[in-house]
Amino acid sequence: MTTPYFLIPLLVGLATQFSKRFFNRSWKSEMNDSVRHLPHYGGMPSAHSAFAFSMVTLVGYTAGITSPVFAVAVVLAIIILDDALRMRIFLGRHGQALVRLISLLPKEEQQAFPPLEKQLGHKPIEAIVGALIGVVLTIVLLLVLK
Repeated sequence: MTTPYFLIPLLVGLATQFSKRFFNRSWKSEMNDSVRHLPHYGGMPSAHSAFAFSMVTLVGYTAGITSPVFAVAVVLAIIILDDALRMRIFLGRHGQALVRLISLLPKEEQQAFPPLEKQLGHKPIEAIVGALIGVVLTIVLLLVLK
């Protein structure tokens, strides 16, 4: 194979992130007009999960599922999934609380605060679909680039 292996998870992650506009009705941020065109966190499918499972699939394919490198890839995938599913939800709750607190301030003082995302993280189904896309796309790329 002439394609460097590290490019496969990157391509899978980018392709999954790009596919969000087809899965989601509103792929853009809802913060305010000046940053409305930025992609938001979360949504179907999870590019984090796709990247992580692409990496696990690639390492399992190249080094074997009994190798220490595969064990490291699995641990990293678990950390990434934990971040995508749990930690970002906590951050989203903090964002919602901050938005409520800021809304209690007078209008002129509210302008001093940056816009905040109120929803971060993924639902479990978004992470599962991202993981499936990561595995399938990696296998397809490995077969095509072989």
